[in-house]
Amino acid sequence: MLSDDSGSSSDDGGSSSSSSDSTTGAIIFAAAYNSSKKKLEFAEKSRYLFRTGYRKSNQDVFINDLNTGSGDERPWLTEDEFKKKYRMNREALDFITDKIKDDKVFKNKRGPKQMNPKHQLMVLLDYLGTEGCGANLPKQRAYFKIGHGSVKNCRKRARKAILRCLGEKYYNWPDENERRKIAKWFKKEFNLPNCVGVMDGTLFPLEFEPETEDAGDYHGRKFQWSLTCLVVSDQKRRIRWYVSGYPGSAHDNRMLRRSPLKLKKEEWFALYEYIIGDTAFDPGENVVPAYKASPGQSEPDDPDERLFNRVMSTPRVSSEHVNGMWKGRFPWLRMIPNKIKNKKTLKCVLEYIHCTVLLHNLLIEIGDEHVKSWEREQDRLSDIADPDRAPSDGMPEEERVLYRGVPEGAPKDWRRDTLKEYLREHHAAFELQKRDMVDDESSDEDMEDLYVYEAQFEAYFNRYN
Repeated sequence: MLSDDSGSSSDDGGSSSSSSDSTTGAIIFAAAYNSSKKKLEFAEKSRYLFRTGYRKSNQDVFINDLNTGSGDERPWLTEDEFKKKYRMNREALDFITDKIKDDKVFKNKRGPKQMNPKHQLMVLLDYLGTEGCGANLPKQRAYFKIGHGSVKNCRKRARKAILRCLGEKYYNWPDENERRKIAKWFKKEFNLPNCVGVMDGTLFPLEFEPETEDAGDYHGRKFQWSLTCLVVSDQKRRIRWYVSGYPGSAHDNRMLRRSPLKLKKEEWFALYEYIIGDTAFDPGENVVPAYKASPGQSEPDDPDERLFNRVMSTPRVSSEHVNGMWKGRFPWLRMIPNKIKNKKTLKCVLEYIHCTVLLHNLLIEIGDEHVKSWEREQDRLSDIADPDRAPSDGMPEEERVLYRGVPEGAPKDWRRDTLKEYLREHHAAFELQKRDMVDDESSDEDMEDLYVYEAQFEAYFNRYN
């Protein structure tokens, strides 16, 4: 009896254990089934599973766009139409292609052969030549008859190739010899000795609100969301230095204070060299801004300051035209369609911006003519508004002071005040000298105007001497 009871109890325990094992097994099976089902559903949605072949168009858009016609055959795109779409002529496109075609990014280690580098560059140029979302993935895919992935790859590869192959040659600060040539030009054209560039700020509006913790900082006074950019250009309207990536609320002067132009000025300027800018900037050893007007007035009260601002106005307008040319050539800058989410996406935007800088400078160098009608007034918007090396041969004594370093303990406005005094004393003669370059065949009426002009200047300065 005892043994029977013991056996019965043992059977009951075995039955309970078996039931528990079955339940556990069922749970594991259900979990595995659900996991496999989700993976299968994901795989079925993938365009790479069960693919029978690539979709290809019978029409080669790149060949059609590049075709220049022959005999009675007319090109699909005229020269003007081609330049409007790709922001440069066919010769410039060939020139850039030759510069970047051998970059490693266009060579696959495995897999199918890439598209022609020129065609990939055309995809990027179409993208940069379109404002806002006008050249998004679906639209570029539909136009070029290539896949979404190919569109993204073309943009990325061409961007990387341009940065690597064009960076050093087409974006650099002028060396000492080049700065002397630039300064000579500014002296000849505007009577601004030792000026080596013009500085101005501009804004790049963003299509979408940034998804970052500091998203509010991208909100500026002129656009809902934007990036701020500070630019220094030369007499040929090339961009010689710039900084971008600051949110739209950042002031031009704040960016300058944190830039190497200010922090390491001895590496960028000789003691007597400077750049000019508008009233947004603080005066310094190598920065000469315009004078601010009195509250409620459009000009300063001091007549010397008014003269100073007038002299500086023409080269400063030239700097604003740089921003207009830059954004006119590459309308992508007018409304950046990339969404800023983190450092990686911001870096991508900055790489695109740098691409446009390199292309802007290159196209000026090779003489690809800018189309004036591309510019817009709003493109120019900003969020404001060593002595031993100095040339001395034949230099007037009164001009030598402009080649001195700022004396120790001098006020930060010393450079600007020195230049103001120079202009007060000598700019009238400079203006008259330019007028004297009139041909000998000038009419009596022209000469009479010249005498009136001279008399006005003499009367103006006699009042303050």
